[in-house]
Amino acid sequence: MYGRSLGVGGREATRVQIVEAIDRTAPQTKSELAQAVGISEQYLSELLQELKAEGAVRKGYVVDDDALYASADHITKLSGGDEDNSPGADVLELLNRLESVTARQYDAARAAFAGESVDRSAETLESLTNERYSAVLSELKSYTLTTDWPGNRVASDLATIATNLEIIGDRACFIADVVDREDTDTTGIVGERMADIFESGARINDYFSAILFDCELTVHETLRDEEETVHRDLDELFELVTAYDPEMYGYLVTVTRALERAIYYWVDAAELAVQLHSGVRPEHTSI
Repeated sequence: MYGRSLGVGGREATRVQIVEAIDRTAPQTKSELAQAVGISEQYLSELLQELKAEGAVRKGYVVDDDALYASADHITKLSGGDEDNSPGADVLELLNRLESVTARQYDAARAAFAGESVDRSAETLESLTNERYSAVLSELKSYTLTTDWPGNRVASDLATIATNLEIIGDRACFIADVVDREDTDTTGIVGERMADIFESGARINDYFSAILFDCELTVHETLRDEEETVHRDLDELFELVTAYDPEMYGYLVTVTRALERAIYYWVDAAELAVQLHSGVRPEHTSI
């Protein structure tokens, strides 16, 4: 982490305190920042010059997130349980367990739309998702309370990833509920296009998992290509569904929008995973 790379005592520790104070309190003036850190304004000015020269802090007392993550030496060792300032293998294992059940929910939603049977529906898996989601947040809370700043940044990003997965499970439940309520059979070209989009979502989840759990950052480009394919399929699908009667149109749009959001949250989680491992947040294509 940034604090570790700077050092733990004296002048280096004060530099870490400055970055932490800026990040947490967003001071408006140099006097306010000096008071928060507990040093003189003259000494603060000297240290700020160094931090600005390194790119860690920009004018207006704003932490540069890219510089912060780029300096976070331990972020790339997320799975190393004995690493300083690392969430360790426990959090990743809990996230892996959460991903496995939300992926099952998503596949159950796909099966419901396709008229296939499943052992457990998306709705019956929801309680398990909630249980595993709570376990991740509880572990991250413990980690945040016992780690030095900016370890809280890593914990916050991992919590966002967990929340994204929980939302995906929720969207899967919504899709399955709409399919069950409407009891509509979608066949032909529209059904085929929907099947393609469901499959693309599953592949994007596989790419996300490879990035977060196996640090396979090279698959991010493949994920981006898959996302572009989803964009094209969605555009073509919306053109097709306009030919249906209003009731069918409303049903298809409702399911498609929920599916679209589920895929978005996987992409967002993948981008956070890239940043955690590499220190650089990739640009988002946007779904």
